[in-house]
Amino acid sequence: MARVPALGPLRWFPRTLPRVDRSVEPFVHLADVGDLAAARVCAALLGAEGIEARLHGEALGPYPVTVGRMAITQIWVPEGALERAREVMVRAEIEHALGPEVRSGALAPRDALPMRLIAFVLVITVAAAVIRLLMRVF
Repeated sequence: MARVPALGPLRWFPRTLPRVDRSVEPFVHLADVGDLAAARVCAALLGAEGIEARLHGEALGPYPVTVGRMAITQIWVPEGALERAREVMVRAEIEHALGPEVRSGALAPRDALPMRLIAFVLVITVAAAVIRLLMRVF
């Protein structure tokens, strides 16, 4: 029977934990954008002005989600460059991304007449089919 050598102390684990560099400026949230392409354009625009921008969102992962609220991509900038980044966004006429409301690619606004009309016709059609079925059974 073969003998397995003893491993001894684990040498791959560092004796001390790495120190966190506290001199790096923290990033803060700048805007939410409903489209990945628009977020990349905004990041490139900020980069052209010398502002580092980081993107976060489900659309950036290995299985991109580009529908509904999960398609929203967040833009983060260094805390010290936040005001300058807002000025760049406003100058580029992208101030709608800075607002609290985010449009995430819905087919139509909730108060759109055509969608309500289609829903009403669909409900009437289903109700008529159910009534016709009940009249045959009884």
